[in-house]
Amino acid sequence: MLLFLVLFGLGGCAISTPFPNWGDKPPATNEELLVLVLTRIVVNTEQREEFDRQTKRVIDSMLSQPGLIGYSARRELFGNQGWTLSVWANDQARADFVRSAVHQEAIAKSAPAIVNIELKRLTVPREKLPANWTQALAPLNDPADRRTYGQ
Repeated sequence: MLLFLVLFGLGGCAISTPFPNWGDKPPATNEELLVLVLTRIVVNTEQREEFDRQTKRVIDSMLSQPGLIGYSARRELFGNQGWTLSVWANDQARADFVRSAVHQEAIAKSAPAIVNIELKRLTVPREKLPANWTQALAPLNDPADRRTYGQ
């Protein structure tokens, strides 16, 4: 019974890569607009290994992506959900990343494990970027302009 209570209590626990410090890079202008991309991914836990491997490959490539301002990835410890956050200097940089070989290969190889993806892309001023995961996840809860793929 105690084990059940411990596991039940940990069901909502998540781990993430470090959350970005948006002040690290000075804005190009006082009214700089950035592209914020948020995803919530539900994964088939039986096929999670390949998904996790591909996610690591993408994360390892992030710092070499032109136009990237910051990123973080988060996942439940004992669940089937994961989240990504990335901020780009402009939509062209975001689109170039989506079309990059590492991202395209990751999507193709992890597709069998993906049950559902919710995606939201927002254009926001730097001063309105989320300061933590609680703030980052809030826009995904609003169905306006959210795209959903899968079940």
